[in-house]
Amino acid sequence: MEIFTGQELSETKAMQRVIANPDYTVTFITTAAESGNRLTDMEIELRPGGGNGMHRHLNFTEAFIPIEGALEVQVGKNKLLLEPGERYTIPIGVPHNFSNPGRKPIRFRVVIEPGHEGFEYSLRMLYGLANDGRGEIKTWDDMLRAAVILIISDMRLAGKQSFINPFLPLLYRLACRKGYDLEMVRKYCI
Repeated sequence: MEIFTGQELSETKAMQRVIANPDYTVTFITTAAESGNRLTDMEIELRPGGGNGMHRHLNFTEAFIPIEGALEVQVGKNKLLLEPGERYTIPIGVPHNFSNPGRKPIRFRVVIEPGHEGFEYSLRMLYGLANDGRGEIKTWDDMLRAAVILIISDMRLAGKQSFINPFLPLLYRLACRKGYDLEMVRKYCI
């Protein structure tokens, strides 16, 4: 799936290696482009209480490897507490999330295979929106921007929010007509 076709993408500058929002800091160790799409490797620092909602990935596995502190990973209805040195890989399509249940920041690696440039772009967009105070869906335009992020990342919502998934292709097309896809690429990715 080709994600973007804009002229500006053929003239991109190097993307930031470190991105941050109020809960996370992500350092890209190896990008999809650098690995020939073999993998995307990131190190994440997550503040206490931070985490994400239930979701699933359509085209890649996601491995979690704690470095400092314990990482809670929910896989379906099961919760795992991973300690430094352990590794758990989420298969393609399996609903999951992660969180920091402790009182101190934790660091862990995330490796997705195969690598996925759209996922890398989506993280930059998510963090940029959060830093602009637009991290929550409050308006129709916020929903359209979220559809762009979900489609380009090959991610879908799981659990109570999964009702939106069948509508994502339509919402994505509407967002592209409004130019939100390229707007977010220009603002947060290049």
